[in-house]
Amino acid sequence: MKKIIYLITFIISLFLVIKGRTITNYFGLAMMFVGLIGILSEIYLYNKQYQ
Repeated sequence: MKKIIYLITFIISLFLVIKGRTITNYFGLAMMFVGLIGILSEIYLYNKQYQ
């Protein structure tokens, strides 16, 4: 169940980064930042298991 949530979060974050790239104002930039935060937090949670 946890892996499914991680996968959905990753797909949504990736979509936000790609969609934000096509929008050429500050709203697009904010979308890309939210997507980036989602991807980085997921990488952090994954790597936290192996410390």
